[in-house]
Amino acid sequence: MGALRRLLSFPLSFLILIAATGVAFGQGDRPRPAPDELKYLLRVVEDSYKAPQEVEKDVLDELRKQYGDPKPDREAKIFREIHRLYDTTPDQEAAILREIRLAYARPSEAQEERVFKEIRKADKHAPGTVPASIQTEQAARLFRRLDQNNDGLLSNDEMPETLRGERAKWDKNGDGFIDPDEYAAYYQAQLKRVADQVASGEIQLKGAKLPATPAPSPTPTPSKGPAPKPGAAAAKLPPLPDWFKQLDTDGDGQIGLYEWKAAGRPVAEFLAMDRNGDGYLEPDEVRAYLAEQAKAKK
Repeated sequence: MGALRRLLSFPLSFLILIAATGVAFGQGDRPRPAPDELKYLLRVVEDSYKAPQEVEKDVLDELRKQYGDPKPDREAKIFREIHRLYDTTPDQEAAILREIRLAYARPSEAQEERVFKEIRKADKHAPGTVPASIQTEQAARLFRRLDQNNDGLLSNDEMPETLRGERAKWDKNGDGFIDPDEYAAYYQAQLKRVADQVASGEIQLKGAKLPATPAPSPTPTPSKGPAPKPGAAAAKLPPLPDWFKQLDTDGDGQIGLYEWKAAGRPVAEFLAMDRNGDGYLEPDEVRAYLAEQAKAKK
């Protein structure tokens, strides 16, 4: 409990700063191999496309590690994962943090669902977006890798080939070196170039799938019959079953996966009804599913 009390005393801004820094100590004076800049940039872009599949799992893994061994750097990792996929406001982050810390006090699947319910209130980034906070962090990290003599500047020999060829463009103060701020501007331009090439298909990613481009909507043909009345489609759906209200134990108008599992219902059936994959069954999802089942039996 002492470790938990110390953790709860840290402000969120400090925790995120811990995760954003990655200065290595005690490495001696051995020269480090120069990083492959293109490979590094591709990894960042690929990571952004993997975010929808990875973020919630990674957040849950880190959250559960906190139950027995709470650490401020792990809490910062949770928010770093969230930022990969969601554009959170300070107020939203404060609300998420409250739910996370409630989970420390009373860990349960129900509380974990509340954490994710709060997270999902934030807007999602567009596919392939690398958030500004991650760009800043990654630019600083790559700069440190390139800065072989650790003097805080990139000399001509330390610059990647592309930067060396464009040095005059990015060396704003004209001193012949590239400082961290100058490199950050260069990095953002290079990252955008690589991201655009990936989006256009010019560069193929091996470890991540790009979202499929939606097919254009077909041109509607004039209907010969009368237009359907508003609500006609909804009227064809079956009524909401009695069990919906029974399983909605917190009365929020939807059934969470935790409520479904608490009732001993099969998870596979829940997943079949959860059309948008948000971990909750809404009335229209249930009614649409039941309508399909009834149609299949005819």
